[in-house]
Amino acid sequence: MLNFVKILFGKKFSNQTRVLPKVETLKIVVVDFVEYGNYGFAKALTRLLQKNSSFNVRFFDEPFDKSFLNLQGRNFFDLIDSGNTLLQRLNADVVIWGYQEDENIRLNFQTANAYSDWDNASCSVLDSLFIPAEYFEHINFFPEILNNLLIGIIAASISEQRIDLRHLKYKLLKNVIGNLSSEEPTENSNLMFSPYVLNTVGLIYLSFSQKELNLKTFNAAKDFFMNALANQKQIMQNVHIGCIYKNLAQLYEAALKQDLGGYWLLFRDAITNYRSAQKYLDIYNYPYDFAQISFKLSQLYFQYWKFTNDVQALRDAVYFLREAEKTYTQISFPELWSKIEGYLGFYLSLLGLFSKSDDISRLAIRSYKNKQQVYRKELYPVMWAKIQENIANVYYNIGKNGRDKKAFADAIDYYKSALRIYENKKMHQEITIVNNSMDKVMKTWRA
Repeated sequence: MLNFVKILFGKKFSNQTRVLPKVETLKIVVVDFVEYGNYGFAKALTRLLQKNSSFNVRFFDEPFDKSFLNLQGRNFFDLIDSGNTLLQRLNADVVIWGYQEDENIRLNFQTANAYSDWDNASCSVLDSLFIPAEYFEHINFFPEILNNLLIGIIAASISEQRIDLRHLKYKLLKNVIGNLSSEEPTENSNLMFSPYVLNTVGLIYLSFSQKELNLKTFNAAKDFFMNALANQKQIMQNVHIGCIYKNLAQLYEAALKQDLGGYWLLFRDAITNYRSAQKYLDIYNYPYDFAQISFKLSQLYFQYWKFTNDVQALRDAVYFLREAEKTYTQISFPELWSKIEGYLGFYLSLLGLFSKSDDISRLAIRSYKNKQQVYRKELYPVMWAKIQENIANVYYNIGKNGRDKKAFADAIDYYKSALRIYENKKMHQEITIVNNSMDKVMKTWRA
């Protein structure tokens, strides 16, 4: 694998000359590990990470129930909630969890945006890196290649939404990739073929290259994930298989966004691997991963509908949004919930239009009104007005479909309420569009 990494990374990052502004260090919290004895593995990891000048590392050993760290049972909400509490309380960027399984320490990495960045490839909290416990007993002789993987997965876990950390993230990833490419074979080479290590390297590479992917690097990164899946006999829990499928799907999705060619094959493989991931990351035990995948599937099916006009794909897009809605609730995730409601309103309005179903169209109206529960008129007048305009469009389609005079009247009322906002804000283009829409309604009404 080391030679493979060297060939893969040796040239691509040798001519990076882009100069970006300096940013602050990453604030990391290492939580005291769940281990079978008082070995101090977490303290050892803390000391190791503190050697990196880009990290500000704190050890956290306050007692609390960490039973959720076995990653089994329906307690995943406890894991996410506990991590988010620590992130907020300690003003940290990354929380590192450790759990001893047999002779290994399993490490998991959590950030506040782990499940809210739907537009970019991301690391799941469930993505695991297994390291032999013995390496923590002699931390001064900790293998350099594993140290590089630790730095890389920490950096890869940072969301693209963190603009303030984006430069530091890519700087760390570039250094890790450079170190991996120059690493000479060692006695630890066999460890590098672990599916967990292969998945980690794939994530590091995907995280760095997702915005600058080309066919060569796509194929190379795919090999990491495919080789990880090929070594399933070494995978300890099904949840880890699900993570690899999810990451492979993210790679295909990134290739779609970069328009690498072979569009339909990439599209098919992205959907297939996301759905394979959901077989292992089910909604009952791992709701956040399941819901995040559901949202991504809804976007993929909608894009498929746009290119094929296959109404079933539009129905699938609605179905997976409904699945995401079960986890991203209004109380817990108001902004993300409102985003889902906005997409639901749009997709259902199209589905109602093409199927000529007033019932579906009225479901679209309900979703749009749900979105307005977050984007209220008093706080977000323009956004509220845009939604009013969308609702008016749906009422117009209902009226046109069934010659429903009340629906036409409702459309005019909603257009007028949006128009008042636009006039108050002197938004001339929006005023013209709404006036033209009202003229269209009146002509159809009178016809």
